[in-house]
Amino acid sequence: MSLKRALPNVVFFCALLLAGSAHAQRAADPERVVAERKATKEKNKQQEEVAQNSNLTIVGASAFKEETLRSHLKEQLASIAELGLTAARADDTAFLLELFYRKRGYPKANVSYSTSGNQLRLEIDEGVRITVNDVSFVGNEHIASDKLFEFAVGPTREHSNTVAGPLPFVREDLTEGADLVRRLYISEGFLNVTVQEPQYRFLAGGSQVDVTIPISEGQQYFFGDIRFGGQPIFDAEALRQELVGLLREPYTDSRLADIPRRLEAYYKKRGYYAVKVNAMGQPEAARGGRVPVQVTISPGPIYYFDGSTVTGLKRLRPSFVTKRFNKLSGRKYDPALVDDTFRNLLKTGLFNILKIQPEPFQGNQLHLQISAEEAKAKEFGFSGGYGTFLGFIIGASYTDRNIFGTGRSLGTSVEYSGRSYTGEILYEDPYFLDTDFRFR
Repeated sequence: MSLKRALPNVVFFCALLLAGSAHAQRAADPERVVAERKATKEKNKQQEEVAQNSNLTIVGASAFKEETLRSHLKEQLASIAELGLTAARADDTAFLLELFYRKRGYPKANVSYSTSGNQLRLEIDEGVRITVNDVSFVGNEHIASDKLFEFAVGPTREHSNTVAGPLPFVREDLTEGADLVRRLYISEGFLNVTVQEPQYRFLAGGSQVDVTIPISEGQQYFFGDIRFGGQPIFDAEALRQELVGLLREPYTDSRLADIPRRLEAYYKKRGYYAVKVNAMGQPEAARGGRVPVQVTISPGPIYYFDGSTVTGLKRLRPSFVTKRFNKLSGRKYDPALVDDTFRNLLKTGLFNILKIQPEPFQGNQLHLQISAEEAKAKEFGFSGGYGTFLGFIIGASYTDRNIFGTGRSLGTSVEYSGRSYTGEILYEDPYFLDTDFRFR
């Protein structure tokens, strides 16, 4: 009886592509974003190093470590290191440090500066740190105080990066928070709400503050009677059904503006490419908080597809694109039909950019103007590696996703190892015989 210890088939593999694939081309923008983020990170790292070693003296800081203060000033200190120390740059640095303190609950912080050659000295009088003890609301009946609180302290939390613990007292942030409360009420249909400036009561020797925000809610408005004028064509009840979800919400200007968008989409789906819809609300004529709305509709004629033209192609034959839209010729305009064909073309991987603009001509005909930018179609790569079972491995591949400008793809790959070799040829036609059937 013999025992054999099996060796795992461990393979070390590397590969290099000499030309980006279609997918890589579509990923070009995200790659650029990643590169920009990397460059920003490197820049911040360099500025941080300059800031920590800059010719700066900070006096009077007890609430924060000097390292933290230098880090906050890194951009300004890097600018001084590059362009030189001037009175204006020194003053800006002192202002930024003072602002840093005030955003963290030191409303009376004062920072002065002095210079000697290339030496900058910042003297800090921190003052007393004030924190928010309580935020209360007076006059709110329809919206709970807990919800209002999150809006009122949102700017303070964002600017101070405070999630837990007492919030720093920053008057400007609380004023901004009160405005967010006002906008919340408006989004709930309280068009005439009044949210007053926050009121402050200091306690504990001036180190804490209670905040009160008075609110006068006023009437809450909802959508009332919807009347359709102009040339509606379709039954009023059918049009209301398109708006039923929207009309259940409180009345606001933004929801009123959504009525034309929804109805225009409804008409365009039925061929009315040039439809215009206008909606006017009359809150001053509301009864019981119900706002009457007058909708005026100008549908225009029904449009029909009539061919397409493509520009911007270099290798790909224009007919590859235009044939995809030929099936629409003579049919009633429907943006969904254009979108479906557009998405199918993008799936081929042949395009970086594809834009379609319908243009009316000869009365009620629509010609599709298509602009395109082709993705790189050819890809060549090779690979190499080593496996404990297979030995050395080498391989090569070549793909052309647009052979002879037809939009058809032909790829081949071979791989050789110490024990075997393999090869593959792959042909693909995304529109076999000019149909929507993909042959592979």
